[in-house]
Amino acid sequence: MRIASLLALSALLASCGNAGKKTDQTAKLSLAMLYNADSAKWVAANSPEKNNAAEKEFLKAIDEFRNKKNAAGSIDKFTKSILLQPQAKTYYELGNALMETHQLAEAIQAFNMAELLDYKPISKLLYNKACAYSLSKKTDSCRYYLIAAIEFGYNNMNNAMKDPDLKYFREEDYSAQSQILTAFSGSGEPGKLEWNLFAKQFKQLPIPLTIDKAYAKELGKNFISYDFELYVAEMRDSKFSRDVGSSFFYVGTVKKVDAFKTLIYAVNDEVSEEGSTEDANHAYYFMASYDNSGKLIDKLLVAGQPNFDAPYRVATIASNTDFELTDYKVEYEKDPAKEGFINNPEKSRTEIKKASYHITEDGHFAPKTQQLALKR
Repeated sequence: MRIASLLALSALLASCGNAGKKTDQTAKLSLAMLYNADSAKWVAANSPEKNNAAEKEFLKAIDEFRNKKNAAGSIDKFTKSILLQPQAKTYYELGNALMETHQLAEAIQAFNMAELLDYKPISKLLYNKACAYSLSKKTDSCRYYLIAAIEFGYNNMNNAMKDPDLKYFREEDYSAQSQILTAFSGSGEPGKLEWNLFAKQFKQLPIPLTIDKAYAKELGKNFISYDFELYVAEMRDSKFSRDVGSSFFYVGTVKKVDAFKTLIYAVNDEVSEEGSTEDANHAYYFMASYDNSGKLIDKLLVAGQPNFDAPYRVATIASNTDFELTDYKVEYEKDPAKEGFINNPEKSRTEIKKASYHITEDGHFAPKTQQLALKR
């Protein structure tokens, strides 16, 4: 039944591609080439930075899989997204859904494709691949990928010792426990490892820097894995509907000292309509400071418009300690509450408020006026 439904899906995509006033020249993957490495790499390299239709299908699949706990129902949606644009994140989540529905051989194929397309963090992918091999009763392959996962930063020793997906490996290999302990012995403090996996994806930002609507085009494919919801509160609170979901993106590092790191990440709650030239132009951005174990110190919305009623905020980062936030009242040609932001140009913009901030020595964000008062 799954093959039949996918063939129908492939035919539907082909017919959609031929519909309309002009032929769609965008590179797409065929169903037969779903796990063909050369084809997927070629299509990925010749796809636009972001395919809005593929992103919409991905978020529908994530909603089905993670929110509705319907792994089987998510598989065709992940597949449809990949056929429109092969991406590492989509193959990874497809692999997870396939593993949960015990389609283990195909799950391993999906994980292989995610690895080929440079999925990050690789440790999570390698661990899940080890689980798939254990469930497939392939001890040697499970051992190889589990040890590799630990060497690349997987840090949850308790999970490796108790995960039911690894039960076969632990029971069949008499030395499994000692091998796991040995691998973890040189990996450092587990709590910090997970945090470091997340934090190292944030590259140093070029400063001075302005974050506004135009900057959203820079987000590209710097997607934050849903495995990191511990550090991104909005990921835990994400709401999905037929046309709206949440994607999360690494932006970069503002400040890095011994005691803390100050990072910026983006949230994009709106999926563009297919064919729209606007991508993530309505993303919004948080600046957040974390201590060396990943504990949140302070967080502040620094740019964008998180909802229809909020002002539009622009961040001007002058140095790694000083930044300015400017709020604007924006009027659009159509009511965004009814029509959304896509294909809805600005009609006017009026400055409402401007405030200057300083990153304190302990990682908090303090208004400049407060800083002056503290010095007196």
